[in-house]
Amino acid sequence: MKDFINAIAMLWRRQRYVSLTGSGIICKTPGYLVYAHMIGTFAETSTVAVHDGENSNEEKIVDLKAYYSGADHFVPSLPVPFQRGLYAGFGATATSFTAVIITRRE
Repeated sequence: MKDFINAIAMLWRRQRYVSLTGSGIICKTPGYLVYAHMIGTFAETSTVAVHDGENSNEEKIVDLKAYYSGADHFVPSLPVPFQRGLYAGFGATATSFTAVIITRRE
């Protein structure tokens, strides 16, 4: 039981919340995507693409779409691993993005 509690405590210490208001790098190290949430403007469909890497040319993990000032979220049943960092590419009308990640030790 003590080992289990120590493992959970280590995960909690490596958990990070990252918020962006424009395209950018979320993390430069390998880890796991636990949760993602985006909000769009009222004008039209807004998108945010999350990539495994440090730019928009890397492999796409998830596409988030919000319709007319709505929001979209991604809650996987198991954390999604990423190997080369994590990047969020905003569409023209996306306003904010939040991710919860767990970083891995190298």
